[in-house]
Amino acid sequence: MSSESQPPSHVPDDQQQPPAQWQQQPKRGCLSTVIRLVFLLVLLTGLLLPFTPFASKIKRAIQEIVESARTTQERIITRDVPRDVIREVPVTKEVLREVTKEVVREVLPPLPDKYIPRKDIDVATLYNGITVKTKLITEEGGFASLERLDPESYKAEFQLSIRVPKANQTLPELSRINKNLPAILPGLEAMLNNGKVSNFYHKLYENKTSRIQNDLTRLNRVLDRHNFYDCETILELTHPATNRKALLIQSEMDVVADGSDGDRMPTLDEYIYLSDYYQPFTSYAWAKTTTTPNPLLGKWEERLKKAQDEYAQKGLSSARNRELSSLISTLKVEIGELKARSSLIAEKDPFIVLSLLFRGYSDQNKFTPQIGDYAAVIHEGKIYPAICGDYGPSFKMGEASLLMAKTLNAKATPYIRPESDLKVTYLVFPGTAEKTRTAPDLAKWQEKCQSLIGEVGGIGTGYTLHVWEDLFKKPEPEVPPTVPGTTPTTTTTPSPTTPPADPTGASAGTPATGTTSPTVMPATPAAATMPTPATGTETSSKDKAAASSSSSSSSSKAGDSKSTRTKK
Repeated sequence: MSSESQPPSHVPDDQQQPPAQWQQQPKRGCLSTVIRLVFLLVLLTGLLLPFTPFASKIKRAIQEIVESARTTQERIITRDVPRDVIREVPVTKEVLREVTKEVVREVLPPLPDKYIPRKDIDVATLYNGITVKTKLITEEGGFASLERLDPESYKAEFQLSIRVPKANQTLPELSRINKNLPAILPGLEAMLNNGKVSNFYHKLYENKTSRIQNDLTRLNRVLDRHNFYDCETILELTHPATNRKALLIQSEMDVVADGSDGDRMPTLDEYIYLSDYYQPFTSYAWAKTTTTPNPLLGKWEERLKKAQDEYAQKGLSSARNRELSSLISTLKVEIGELKARSSLIAEKDPFIVLSLLFRGYSDQNKFTPQIGDYAAVIHEGKIYPAICGDYGPSFKMGEASLLMAKTLNAKATPYIRPESDLKVTYLVFPGTAEKTRTAPDLAKWQEKCQSLIGEVGGIGTGYTLHVWEDLFKKPEPEVPPTVPGTTPTTTTTPSPTTPPADPTGASAGTPATGTTSPTVMPATPAAATMPTPATGTETSSKDKAAASSSSSSSSSKAGDSKSTRTKK
């Protein structure tokens, strides 16, 4: 028998072992004990917390957290819903269509099998009006490595052809340009019989061609067609009866805006002196008579200081130092002129500009015009008195002050000429300049021009010499009208027994015509009380009387000619 079938031996109860499930379990570790304690502590805290004072605070905190979570969730949902979901988006279908094009293959010329000489001619016109004809000539040469060393192998031979115009000198030729000229100057025909084309005309076009020759290699700087043909004629004329000499110039009219005078015009329009070619001086100038500074003195002193400050800097190039040194010297001379002298004002004074080609020839040619000579400008049936007030380039002819230009054409500006055609006649009377230069006296200029024109045949019937308005003339004090039947008081009327300060003072009221009518005597007090000029110079009663008489004469003439000028 096997041992498995044997019955168990009898064992006392206290010695029998319990079943396996009843045996004692092994001891747990420390970590398990800590976890149990924490769990029991949390459970106990949760059971006791609602009965403590912190229960309400915890409740509110939990509610805020929940509310905040709800708000955030709603805001995110709002932003996440795009509007474009409900928008209808049009769908464009691109339809491709096959197009069959027949490609014509270009037939190229056959390749050359040897050198072929060429001679091509092309014609173009530059912006300055010059017609350019180019001719390309090729010839077979040597090897390229040798030809590149020969300056004659690749060269340009430039030739400019110019037809120099001849001067007109007969009355029909002059009338072709200005049809009113024979009627305005009836004595012109008599002077033309013995007149001659001036050598200055040939000198002018010689200067023009010389300038072109100097600039020929820079085509963009060559004198343009318009400015080359700017003079129709220069004639030296002498009246057979009076022997009065006159130089007749037929040209266009460009504009000059130069000049400044603090005595008469202490301020200057900015658009004038900021122009590209403005100069504060004119060749006709005189000594200052007041302490009022020139309106441009401050700007010139500022330019001088700026140039001196830059010149004092270190590290400038030698070329820049030479340029600044020359500029500083020029500005110092000009500042001295601005402090000591006054010039004509192109905006306010009527004058013409002489070409520099005339300067220096007075000893050789008696018809040489000079600064200060009187002149007359004739245009479109009108004649204007003027003087020669400035010099211009030696290769140009025909220029006048801005006032003269705007009188001929209201649209004229420092950049727009009043007359581009050769329709302006300048009649200059050489050798008539005053010995002493003073500020413009328009009444005197008017009288001198009228007299000089009279010596060459006068002005034709139906034409009158223009009367310039003195733009600087101060208004005369008003004389109260005399009421009939009243006697003037002794405070306003000088006593007839009081001797005049000047023996000529009694003639102050005498009209320019020489009449002695007693009705003009009330003008004597006005002449006697005329204020002295602002210059501070002494003026005799004779000068005052003459000024009063000439002013009255000019005012009466100005009323007839106001329609012929345009005020600036």
